[in-house]
Amino acid sequence: MLTGLQKGDLLFQLRTGGELEWIISRLFAGHNGMAINHVAICSGDDEVIEAVMPRVQKTTLDYFISRSVVDGLHRPCILHARIKSDLTDLPEKAVAFADQQLELPYSIDYSSRNRSWYCSALILEAFRNANADIPVFPETPMSFRDLETGEFFPYWVELYKTIGQPIPEGEPGSHPALLSCSDKLEVINVLGQLPVRQNSWTSLDRGVQLA
Repeated sequence: MLTGLQKGDLLFQLRTGGELEWIISRLFAGHNGMAINHVAICSGDDEVIEAVMPRVQKTTLDYFISRSVVDGLHRPCILHARIKSDLTDLPEKAVAFADQQLELPYSIDYSSRNRSWYCSALILEAFRNANADIPVFPETPMSFRDLETGEFFPYWVELYKTIGQPIPEGEPGSHPALLSCSDKLEVINVLGQLPVRQNSWTSLDRGVQLA
């Protein structure tokens, strides 16, 4: 299903789940406008390392694929990307860093404080660490607003109220969709027909796609 994977390749995904996964897919558009809400790094031996609730973990490739939204032909929606050839000394080191983060908690406030990670932040830091502390993928301003309405999602309002922090709108961070657009990456393959953002989101049935 996914062939030609190399250690350090990135797998972008429209991941199934609940309200949180649906909201994350609505914040930014990814490569060619694709709806993306998750990213993992291939660690070899048909496994990936990913930051998902409740912790950073190593997952079999088969299980990772099983967590993808499927298209109308029942193909999982995954984008396979690889660091460009002038940076090929980095993937091995990036995987080694990610491996050292296993079991650290998922960052529920989307910061990298207190030794916790969310999916794309782990990838940015892994490649920065591999590149002698020089960022390969720059941070981008975070947003917690619906891309279409410009309003904060009630989920974020309630979350940050509960943890006693302001919503970090515009603060430096990352998002898997924006990472998929990086000019440091080469798209190897798109598995399945990833939904494309349009003026209306009604083409994606929230209940069906993310149940």
